[in-house]
Amino acid sequence: MPMAKRPSRNWSAIAEAWRWRGPGVFFLLGLREIFRPLVYWYVFLIFQIDLTCQSVPQAYANEKVEVKIYAGAEQSEKAGAEIVAMGDLEMPEVVSRFARGDLAVIAYLKGEPAGYAWMSFTTGVVELAFGVTWIIGPGESVRYDYFVLPEWRGRRINSCLHSAIVARARDLGIVRTFASVSALNTQSLSLPKHQQKIAAMKLTLVHVSGLNSTFHKTVGAPFASRFLKRD
Repeated sequence: MPMAKRPSRNWSAIAEAWRWRGPGVFFLLGLREIFRPLVYWYVFLIFQIDLTCQSVPQAYANEKVEVKIYAGAEQSEKAGAEIVAMGDLEMPEVVSRFARGDLAVIAYLKGEPAGYAWMSFTTGVVELAFGVTWIIGPGESVRYDYFVLPEWRGRRINSCLHSAIVARARDLGIVRTFASVSALNTQSLSLPKHQQKIAAMKLTLVHVSGLNSTFHKTVGAPFASRFLKRD
């Protein structure tokens, strides 16, 4: 049986922005899209968990959520099929991530995949935007691409993904784990707000199309302490 067509990603993103982020953030996102041919920008808040002195955050989902962790190329087929079916990544990208040593966490609600998150231990491969990638040192990891299916949002499933992936980082001997959240992603920012976490760094990226150049500004730490920029 042929697969049903996925809805347009652009229209889905617009609908989700209105539903979860409110009219104020929706206006800012729309304004950014209007100027996309000339200039585009992101503002990221960088969060750090120091596992030498901080405990693993507790999940606080409204419903019972099962979480499984997948690592290694041999697990890419099963996990990849479930991740791709959720509609945000394609299989070659999933296989590439597993092949370089990243791990995935998948959340299940009522036995069905409801969301996922990734963690990487490799420097220079996880991209924020415009060719800017994370520096990951020894004993460090980066958590990225948290995703929950739209129909399961609002149930705090993200907290289960977060708790499981940080626990796995601790079990692997990781001492510092990092993540970024867009300053316009009010839904994702509810997690650090609930846990009373303060961003360790703020990163602004502005790409000017006519110059084919990306400019950056940081608050809290130097850019080169955590990020690389491709020439």
